[in-house]
Amino acid sequence: MVSQESIKDLQNVAGSWFRENVCVATIDDAEELILELSRRLSEAMMGAFAEQVDPRSTHEGARVECGCGNEAEFHGYRGRWVRTLCGDIRVTRAYYHCESCHSGISPWDKRQGLSERIWSPGVKALVGELCARLTYTEVSRLLERVLCLSVEESSQQDIVSDLGTRLRAEESKVIEGYFEQDEEIVPETSSDRLYVCVDAAKAHTDGAWHDIKTGVVFAGVEPDASSNREIDEMIQACYVAAQESSEQFGKRLYARAALSGMEVSKEVVVLGDGADWIWNQAAMHFAGSVEILDYYHACEHIWSFATARYGEGSAARKRWAQTQCRKLKTNGPASLLRSLRRYKPKTSEQAEAHRLELSYFESHRHRMSYPKYRAKGMMIGSGPVESACKVVVGQRLKQSGMRWTEAGADNILALRTALMSGQTQRIQRLARAA
Repeated sequence: MVSQESIKDLQNVAGSWFRENVCVATIDDAEELILELSRRLSEAMMGAFAEQVDPRSTHEGARVECGCGNEAEFHGYRGRWVRTLCGDIRVTRAYYHCESCHSGISPWDKRQGLSERIWSPGVKALVGELCARLTYTEVSRLLERVLCLSVEESSQQDIVSDLGTRLRAEESKVIEGYFEQDEEIVPETSSDRLYVCVDAAKAHTDGAWHDIKTGVVFAGVEPDASSNREIDEMIQACYVAAQESSEQFGKRLYARAALSGMEVSKEVVVLGDGADWIWNQAAMHFAGSVEILDYYHACEHIWSFATARYGEGSAARKRWAQTQCRKLKTNGPASLLRSLRRYKPKTSEQAEAHRLELSYFESHRHRMSYPKYRAKGMMIGSGPVESACKVVVGQRLKQSGMRWTEAGADNILALRTALMSGQTQRIQRLARAA
């Protein structure tokens, strides 16, 4: 590494050169010129690095092991271009060829985290992170403007595909290791109370709208004494999202919860709306957890029934719904259930609404002990996962005119969930995979 003293010397030389050779009148002119000079210096330094790579030092003998299980023979030294964040460089390194699988191998490339494509790991990691946030067109413009780095949209898609596939493979290894091979999942974090919130968003993939199942796992901690909050605060949030079956998503969600320390948490809380698949997976993977039906989802059902009972816009509808929502929050579902059981429908529409809502509240009554939950400081609304549906899925996959293949959307989701979970180092590590 370069010492701080050497860096300071370089800064002094650069400052002296600028004072002696440059005269600009505005901040804008200075910024533009200095950025251009910085890019030119970066290119020169990367070129110096490439010159330091002695081809002979990349030689690892007459033969090296090939991925196919056979051996590849040394076939001389060959050059290649690498596009880095600091400019393009050309390096010469030892090249090996396998007669069995007809593939070429460079051990030096592998050590540097290079694939057959031109991009350096740093470029791939940056492109992956940017594409998880922005459209491909926006990424192209941003890279060109800030770094003078040209990465075509097709190349961005290749990089996203590569990184997304690697992220999913790593996740699948954890899932399959636990469910099929009884391998232990080692927690990354731990907390006394862990929340598992689940919902689904919609995205247009392969010509139709499909559910993107979404979850957020986070620790709930008591608010600071100086805070006005009475319920848990969300920290250490990790996100999962995928277009897949309920069963597979349940396993994905469990694996994420296990990595977040579920097995060592004192209490696990599952929050969701009334979708049957959520509670089926909760029973399968989170037995013994505190199950909470999203309070605001329950209130939507109260208002829906009030409309069927009293009519849209009536004062009685508003009064009944507001009263029942308040009692549900402060006293639990008993009063609401009594009111529903006593009700006598007058029309077929009212009868159907009554049947549906009574069934809904009866089946979820054990998930609506809101006074008890609130007394413990627990969240009773699934706002975190509803926000995740908008931020993870909606903001990236549902912009105007967007149409995705299932694979393309999944690669973006893999990158976006990793990014939002604070796992940028994971993206950078996998970008080095050759």
